[in-house]
Amino acid sequence: SGGMGKLLCKKLAQQGAKLSLCSNQAEDLKALAEELSAMTDVFYKVVDITNEAEVQAFYEEAHAKNGTFYALANLAGLSIPGKIPETPESAYDTMMDVNVKGTFLSCKFFAPLAADGSIIVNIGSMAARNANGNAPLYCTAKAAVNMLSQGLLLQLGGRNIRVTTVNPGGTDTAFWGDRPVDRTKLMQPEDVVDVLLFVLNSSPNMQIHDIYFESIAKF
Repeated sequence: SGGMGKLLCKKLAQQGAKLSLCSNQAEDLKALAEELSAMTDVFYKVVDITNEAEVQAFYEEAHAKNGTFYALANLAGLSIPGKIPETPESAYDTMMDVNVKGTFLSCKFFAPLAADGSIIVNIGSMAARNANGNAPLYCTAKAAVNMLSQGLLLQLGGRNIRVTTVNPGGTDTAFWGDRPVDRTKLMQPEDVVDVLLFVLNSSPNMQIHDIYFESIAKF
């Protein structure tokens, strides 16, 4: 409901897509849904993406409101940086739950209600293949998302359901919190949304496996 997700929803609404939105940020989600409702049909629900019952209820209610699904974008994610010997188990659990379990649960309940030929886009990261000594567990989680996408494609490809992982580099969003970062070397949310829209609007005959990209300012 913020950053890339907010911008993507606005772009999709402008294209006439019906939207079903979930987030754990209640106020931001409500404000976004109210704004978008002037452009398209919107269903929204506050959801803990790591809670199976809540995710299942969201998909069932969204399906009842907006009908068959044709596209899914899983954008939830977070990073808790730190050295492995100093990282508490709770931080590991949180990163795996939000980045991996949340993606798994969303795909699990989307797939049975989706049309044949639909598309799933999961958000990964350049960190999935470029190890970062400050955030090795985040790298691990995003690598898992990429492999989850590949396995899901093998299971759903018979229905012509495409699965793509979009792996952006650093982007200037609230993701960074108060961590020191050179924002001149980050992409803007619009850059990532352009790639997401390219994938979501791609030919139903084309399977894009994964896309890696980052700011040219890094070089």
